[in-house]
Amino acid sequence: MNRLVDVLFALSLLMMTGVAATDRFSPLYLILGYLLLIVVAGNAYDLREHYNISWIFSIQTGFVFVLGIVLIGLAIGGLGNRAIELGITFILVVAFLLVRDDLLAFVRTAGPYLAAFAILFGIFLYHSRTFAANTGLGMFPVYVGFFLALHLFFFPEYVDDDIIFWSVAAIAGITSLLGILAIGQGEFTLWAFEVRLWNGTAPIPFGPEFPIVRSVFANPNTFGVVQFVGTVGASIAIVRAFGSRWPILAVVPLGLFALNAFGLLLSDSRASMAAAAITIGIYCMAVADRRLLPVAFVGAIVGVATVLIGMYLSILPIDPANRFILWQAGIEMLRAEGSLLGEGLIGTREAIEPYLDDGGGSVHNSYLSIFIRAGFLGGLAYLLLVFGPLFHGMVRYTRVNVPMFAMATGFTVHQLFEGYTLYQFGLGSTIGALAVGYVIASLVPDDLELTLRQMLDDTDLLHRVRWTDSSSDQR
Repeated sequence: MNRLVDVLFALSLLMMTGVAATDRFSPLYLILGYLLLIVVAGNAYDLREHYNISWIFSIQTGFVFVLGIVLIGLAIGGLGNRAIELGITFILVVAFLLVRDDLLAFVRTAGPYLAAFAILFGIFLYHSRTFAANTGLGMFPVYVGFFLALHLFFFPEYVDDDIIFWSVAAIAGITSLLGILAIGQGEFTLWAFEVRLWNGTAPIPFGPEFPIVRSVFANPNTFGVVQFVGTVGASIAIVRAFGSRWPILAVVPLGLFALNAFGLLLSDSRASMAAAAITIGIYCMAVADRRLLPVAFVGAIVGVATVLIGMYLSILPIDPANRFILWQAGIEMLRAEGSLLGEGLIGTREAIEPYLDDGGGSVHNSYLSIFIRAGFLGGLAYLLLVFGPLFHGMVRYTRVNVPMFAMATGFTVHQLFEGYTLYQFGLGSTIGALAVGYVIASLVPDDLELTLRQMLDDTDLLHRVRWTDSSSDQR
């Protein structure tokens, strides 16, 4: 991997956090930054793999140029025909993902997941056709679909996963430190960021009472997602540092782990705490013995199902915080009004409100959210995109990217309790998509493996030919 690419990608994660935390940053800034990052990453990969400028990189650069023109054109008003401009955007993004030097192996392994993304992307673009190009709802599906495509199928080939774990640990550490400062000196404003607390106290075990923190984000749940990925990123960095030539370097991630774990407690986000525990548990078991990865994965699924059943039957003394009521309203809405392509770009709060007896609230479930907005077709595509690589990776546990597999599993559980999705802005959506993307990338055989497979196939064929000839001679 290339260090310049890693640094630029870390900066893009920092900017993504800024977009989620304040309206001072436009997603268009991210688009322009990502277009530059694609060119730099493609060039670095080309020099490393091909020792020259190849036709692959030339085509990628051409796509970047055309995509930049189209995306910027949409942001300033579009072409005046939504069907044409959205169709062009869809074709360009999907075609760009197919510009690879391992296309055949990629399609064989990742083809179903690419198709699932294309279905989801196409449905959201279809729903945005009724909004002007230069409006928020008109551009949201375009921007987010482009980001999701890159995080799932492009960046895992070009960015070292180490930089992701260190970046999320550092970002979470910064936001946690700001939240702690707000506890000590009161709420404050830092440039474009408002550092705030939340009503209520966080249940810190065996310690004094602290107020719930939301730091620079809109609510504690978003802060909790950031602390979840930051805690996990720091724990993975610790394990890797202890296994390196310089174990003393583990001091830094150890400090970040303590800071982020404390911030996670201050968020009072039980879903994020559970996701972090599941992720770290799967990772530690697989590091101890990779053969335990399928056991840990199945155990996590069974454990979560058992806890949910216990909560529903009031056997476990855990307050579900109206989650079951909201989920039931979402299911009833889908039974009564569900369609193949969904309701489009609407809030789940307004969609399920008629099915709630009193009050309102969002559905607080990513999967139901997608089924409501993108319909049964989009919902099934999303399930394939999220769960497919995990079951695939469980079967191919000898080669799957273990830390990213664990992270993707944690996000799969986390999405049961929160309303964000991978098709959205935010550090949680970005890291969740990257985790799935790295799992997919690790399952695609490289050139050496394909060569060895071919040699084994040829050897087997030669053996069968010789056996047949020998049998004929004996007859």
